[in-house]
Amino acid sequence: MSANWRETLFVWDGILSDDEDETKEGDDGSNIGLKWEGTWVGCESADAVAVEAPKRGAFERDVTSAYSFTASCTASQKDPANNFYRLSMSGSYDLGEGSDKKKHTDDVHDMYLSLLRWTGNLRDQADNLVFALGSNEFGKFISVGWLRVGNRITLARRYLDDGDMRCKWDIDALKSAVVEEITTADDDGLVTLHIPPWQCAAMHAEAEQPSAKRRKEDPQ
Repeated sequence: MSANWRETLFVWDGILSDDEDETKEGDDGSNIGLKWEGTWVGCESADAVAVEAPKRGAFERDVTSAYSFTASCTASQKDPANNFYRLSMSGSYDLGEGSDKKKHTDDVHDMYLSLLRWTGNLRDQADNLVFALGSNEFGKFISVGWLRVGNRITLARRYLDDGDMRCKWDIDALKSAVVEEITTADDDGLVTLHIPPWQCAAMHAEAEQPSAKRRKEDPQ
């Protein structure tokens, strides 16, 4: 792994499913218990455009990795202002090698998504986008990914330097920066999503690193 771990994009991949132990009866009866379990891989690249989605074996549930994670949460009622459920995740993930391998936790890990179940909607693929904001002992991070068939969430995490302007982003700022670059709409209103969605300037190691679109327009 790179000596500067902010130049590593950490890609988490797992199934989002019901968790009866986490279901809590709120005032409106809407809180749903969920769990997200899978594996993660580290991809050394300051350029997010160079990182593809990890592949699984044809009959494998998880991406092959020595590192696993498990997280649980309750989904609050969808916010009409941004059309997102907010999932405040708690749990642990593996980190380290050999005898140094330990369970780590995030201090904050808020995941935002428009759907809790994959619907196969091809009309507005932006509904399948997943975002996250959080922090832990290594600093603040942002994440971008998508919900896909099998209710699988694949989410790439980028850690940020303390002075990075993205540390001040809220969910609306993150969404805006990503959607502007990785979605296209035709005259009939069909919205197409570039996969994987973290291949955008917002997810580069350096905030000012030009996007793939800008590099094509201005090769110098």
